[in-house]
Amino acid sequence: MYFVEQQGADLLNEAIALRVITESGVSTNQLQYLLEASKHRQIIIAKAENGEPLASFTFAKISKHTLRLLAINAEYKLRPYEYSEGKILYVLDGFFRNNNFRKSMTLLAPSLRQCRLIAYKKKDKLRVFYNNNGSFKLVKLPASWLRISDQETDWLME
Repeated sequence: MYFVEQQGADLLNEAIALRVITESGVSTNQLQYLLEASKHRQIIIAKAENGEPLASFTFAKISKHTLRLLAINAEYKLRPYEYSEGKILYVLDGFFRNNNFRKSMTLLAPSLRQCRLIAYKKKDKLRVFYNNNGSFKLVKLPASWLRISDQETDWLME
């Protein structure tokens, strides 16, 4: 098994093709994430040794500021410049073929080990993990992070 490093358009095509092959389809939100991530080459395709795609993993590299916005506002959508502004790995979309999750995660593990903080949303709730050399620990965000002042309210809801 191996990873494919290609141009953004090729990665986008492969990520969509993987969903079509498995008859899963792509929602408009997923397509938006895939399109923007492909511009920054932030899609990883895990392939079997025979070249068959097993998984696609779409991410953004966000800042602490953007992480806070995501924590405060469940409806917040990333702006194009936020896809590559920081060092926190924010998982936008992960798609795994049936019965290949374990194989795919084995392939993805070396890439994930490079990031200290990994975040994703599940059912509009932000989850953040601290990565200590491959040992992942759930991080509870401080309450002060989740409070906003009146001054912040205007730009936060844009």
